[in-house]
Amino acid sequence: MKFGLRLAVAAISAICIVFIMSMTKETGTRQLRQLLGRVSRHAISNNSIFLSHNHMNSHVVRVNSDDVIHLAFVVCGKDRVEESLVMVKSAVLFTRAPLSLHVITDPELIATFNTELEKWKSDSGRFQYNVSKVSFPADRGSQWRSLFKLCAAQRLFLPEMLAEVDAILYVDTDTLFLRPIDDLWNFFNLMNSSQMAALTQEQEDAGIGWYNRFARHPYYGKLGVNSGVMLMNLTQMRQFGWTRKITQYYFKYRHNITWGDQDLINILFSFYPEKLYVYPCEWNFRSDHCVYRMVCQSAQDRGASVVHGVRSAFHLEKHMVFKTVYQAMLQYKFGDDLERSLLDPIERNLSRLANTNCGKVRHVFTQRLNETIRQSRASKYPGS
Repeated sequence: MKFGLRLAVAAISAICIVFIMSMTKETGTRQLRQLLGRVSRHAISNNSIFLSHNHMNSHVVRVNSDDVIHLAFVVCGKDRVEESLVMVKSAVLFTRAPLSLHVITDPELIATFNTELEKWKSDSGRFQYNVSKVSFPADRGSQWRSLFKLCAAQRLFLPEMLAEVDAILYVDTDTLFLRPIDDLWNFFNLMNSSQMAALTQEQEDAGIGWYNRFARHPYYGKLGVNSGVMLMNLTQMRQFGWTRKITQYYFKYRHNITWGDQDLINILFSFYPEKLYVYPCEWNFRSDHCVYRMVCQSAQDRGASVVHGVRSAFHLEKHMVFKTVYQAMLQYKFGDDLERSLLDPIERNLSRLANTNCGKVRHVFTQRLNETIRQSRASKYPGS
């Protein structure tokens, strides 16, 4: 019976592949993965079959069962180099699948990143990387560069800049991963065929929300979204005409926006809410979630998966809980024992901050990390 069922599923999968191969080139590889996933989670293991982005009408390409995860970030200014490298360290430490880094930076910083990443690559052997210079549209390039934080608007143009990449995870430099990126990447499999990006809400509590109280432009949903941790289906975004629409909204609302590129993303998804997937706040845990009182229930229950040090939280004394986690990751060295050299220092120093609001929920910063380290004991993570 089981063998007959597998044959039937395989036949259905083959029919689906033939059908999709007949579709136009404008069908993205991720839509194909989603369709095959719906046909059978058992017949297609880990989305191991997909159409080549450049040859969608000609043949099917088999790749390894572990797809490469593409991680992109933008760094302008020397003051952001350290925290971006600490972010990369946290990503490399736990990610199970091959990792491809897309570093976009000022020309004078390219050599710095090449040197540092090459050393880390030899230490961990867990990633590939490409460092390229920032690039904005020729017209009004200076305006885009300084739209909010220096070069932050670069993310708006990634669909064209990374024209050969199907999908990426974009993060701000002031983020830290406390569990494998693979688990965040898997949200692509939960997105429907219309959704081209995934984000978390800007706020969980309307009483302290910014968009619902102060925004002078349209924004997504009731509380807006935060753009610091963003899954981007670049194939769908190109088909959608993302860059053209973003540019149009900039010219229409440029005198009404405060948070630059994030406001433009909110504006776009306010008109196309069906294009966005919203994942829980544990994937973008910020000081806003605990500085007054704990408002992120998913992190309260399961721990923070990604910590985001908005407004310099990783560097300021008034956010010592966030600074403590950042400093521990900064000081950790590849090959050291994860529990003794990373988790223990965090737990020890957080215990001294129990009188602060974020310190009262300090388990949020260690629960998921503790679970990740336990799981790593039976894996091949670099620090296990």
